[in-house]
Amino acid sequence: MVLSRLAVPILLLYVFFRDFRPSEPFLTPFLNESKNFTKHEINNMIYPVWSYSQLPIFILVLVTTDAVRYLPMIWLGALGYVSTWLLLVFGKTVQQMQLMQVTYAIGTACEVAYKSYVFVAVTKEKYSTVSFYLAGATLFGRSMSSFTSQILHDYADLSFLQLNYISLCSVSLALLLALLIPAPQFIFGLNGSSTIQPACDHDRLIEDENVSNFQKVKECMQKGKTNVILSYKSAQTRRWAYWAIVSSTLYFMVGNSSQSLWKDLEHDKKKRYNGYVIGVTGLLSSFSSWVLTRYSSSVERTKASVLALLTLALALTTLLPTIIQNLYLAYVCDAIFNIITSCCMTIALFKIGHSLTTNLYGFVVGVNACVAGTLDLLVTFIVIDERVLSFNPRQQYWVYTGFALCCVLLYFVYKCVVLTRRDGDVEAPRSRVVSFAENEVADVRRKELGGFVGGNLSDDDILDA
Repeated sequence: MVLSRLAVPILLLYVFFRDFRPSEPFLTPFLNESKNFTKHEINNMIYPVWSYSQLPIFILVLVTTDAVRYLPMIWLGALGYVSTWLLLVFGKTVQQMQLMQVTYAIGTACEVAYKSYVFVAVTKEKYSTVSFYLAGATLFGRSMSSFTSQILHDYADLSFLQLNYISLCSVSLALLLALLIPAPQFIFGLNGSSTIQPACDHDRLIEDENVSNFQKVKECMQKGKTNVILSYKSAQTRRWAYWAIVSSTLYFMVGNSSQSLWKDLEHDKKKRYNGYVIGVTGLLSSFSSWVLTRYSSSVERTKASVLALLTLALALTTLLPTIIQNLYLAYVCDAIFNIITSCCMTIALFKIGHSLTTNLYGFVVGVNACVAGTLDLLVTFIVIDERVLSFNPRQQYWVYTGFALCCVLLYFVYKCVVLTRRDGDVEAPRSRVVSFAENEVADVRRKELGGFVGGNLSDDDILDA
């Protein structure tokens, strides 16, 4: 079929146009200056809704994607992005902007669907190659949109609203491309050939057409319970999953507040470079991850304590902009923060993949994302929500610094406990060996003395004899 031959190019174009959103680096200035929302409304009433929506939607997508065979979730994600920019362009009230955050959460949560689709639709030999191309399309789309937004805003004098129109056109084209993606029962290679084969094994997809979708979801949830036990029984998996969760949580929290902090620190609207900063940061983060992947032998020797030290560095990058209130310093700290979190997540995921004895890598990554989303939700509700503490961006960064320091402290406390127990257990094996040896000697002596003494003597009496 023609569509199956074009499946990979269509998927790459879909990913590129989905991520080509030039208005995103200037979302906070757009809401504040073009839509006339106050900083308090943006920071404490609109942005927290994404954290509240992301987690339940992500869990729903995670447990239903396999059952509905991927494509409906890809369509739903594309539709979520289109709805987001329709609301941004035409919405006028806080409630409409809060709904915009819900539709944006649908779009981001459904991104896992196209990755799962590739897993079952591409032959095993081509999977890593296609995944590399998709990662490149994502990076290219996001970087191009960031640089384009800055150039168009500075030199073509396009308004924030006009940048949002461009984003709306891009995500609408992505939706049209999503509708052209073929069903996953066609397993295709990069050469365009396709054959009808089972989409995947039973662990990836329930094949029985006579089973209802409800039963499929129920079975997926039952498997999930079993997979949790199998996945986290290894201490090494738990240790690296901890750091993956810490890095992801910090990434979510700072990502939600960075533009609000930049807006507070800027003194000249003509000297803000959000687009350049986000574009360069994305390129450097991807390059650092690529270097770590390239030199995997060095990653294999990395200890968990290294990630603890990197997390201390993350705490420093969130603390400095609140002490030295300079926009350009905040830009640099944000770039360093994103590069370090990218390295931490790459190392942690690499270690998790090597520690698992079963094919549960994707499941563990999903569970880690859910835990990180839960922590982000709790911190957002307590710290940012207007009904609780309602902190401003600077105060939020203090909390993020404290969170990072607490995670490092918790790790070192755990490390000390483990070392203490290990030292306490050193004598235990030795005492068991000595006891075993004494029993053996007692048995020999009992046989030697059996004809001369009674059978009621204790082992100590026989050893003394």
